[in-house]
Amino acid sequence: MPQSGFTQMDRAQFDECIAMLRSSDAMTYEDGYHGLQDHLGEYLEDLITLTLKENDPKMRERFVELLGDSKDPLVIPHLQRELAHPARRVREWAYSGLRNLGHARAEEIAAAYARDNPQEDFVQ
Repeated sequence: MPQSGFTQMDRAQFDECIAMLRSSDAMTYEDGYHGLQDHLGEYLEDLITLTLKENDPKMRERFVELLGDSKDPLVIPHLQRELAHPARRVREWAYSGLRNLGHARAEEIAAAYARDNPQEDFVQ
């Protein structure tokens, strides 16, 4: 597994983590996810691109969860867009990401979504 921490991640390590993220094995997925967490800033644009291209709802939700973990305000419009995704879990991760970003605009979007979509069982 790629090393996480304060060292920079190279492209091969990033690609390895993405491959692990795509695994159906829960432990491999978790290792890939945690390998990426410390390097989200380095590869944020790549993750946004992967999210936009992803058609598999399960993978898209994983990418959306990572975007929310980035804590970068650049992801706000992307998470907002994912609130309209047909897959419930994608919308749930987008909502959660917006609520947890710690940015006023993200919180406003999440609050408006909760107000306008009370049927969603994940809104608070």
